[in-house]
Amino acid sequence: MKEKIKRKDTKQKILLNIINSSIDSQEIERKKIASFLHDNINSLLSSAGLHLNTFTVQHEIKSEEIHKAKTILSQAHELLRDMSHDLVPSLLVRFGLIYALEDLCEKNSNSAIVFKFSSSIPTNKRYTEKFEMKLYFIVTELFNNIIKHSDAKESNLSLIEKNNLLILRIDDDGIGFKTQKPKDLEGFGLNRIRARIKKYKGTISITSKENEGTQIKIQIPLPH
Repeated sequence: MKEKIKRKDTKQKILLNIINSSIDSQEIERKKIASFLHDNINSLLSSAGLHLNTFTVQHEIKSEEIHKAKTILSQAHELLRDMSHDLVPSLLVRFGLIYALEDLCEKNSNSAIVFKFSSSIPTNKRYTEKFEMKLYFIVTELFNNIIKHSDAKESNLSLIEKNNLLILRIDDDGIGFKTQKPKDLEGFGLNRIRARIKKYKGTISITSKENEGTQIKIQIPLPH
């Protein structure tokens, strides 16, 4: 019996290592691609727009085709900015986790669902870059699950620091699901989320009942 439990624990550790290695690789690639888009493609688009403007001014040309070209360049800039933001949110890099999560709540709120934010932590509080990045994408994945699966009208995200832990709670008033079955959790991509949290020696607890919403509590030791 002990040998069976030991083998099961070993398999779980191997699985967690595989998932975390995959996540780490993806996050490194995110940063590389975002940097390439900003430093190279963005510069090329800006240069093309500058040359086009200079040409039209020097030759006093007013053309529908040139106007269309300027419009296309402007749209390309916007698409590039949105793509870069999805890869590595600029607000997260510049202002930190708390500010970025508050912004995430605002951006995900619409006429169908409202995401409310509360925090006892100062908005300008900074953690390590990796810690902030992982927490941000954990919340992003959980928000995506709520939007896609919960049919909720309201969700609340709260953050506090207590006993050297960052405690994050997310609840919603949606349709809920059965948490007793592992397959119910796997379907929402929670294995990846658990792996991210365990890497930082944290815990996640999920309470949910059908038609009674879902409550998620995450506790992670603060980085030093």
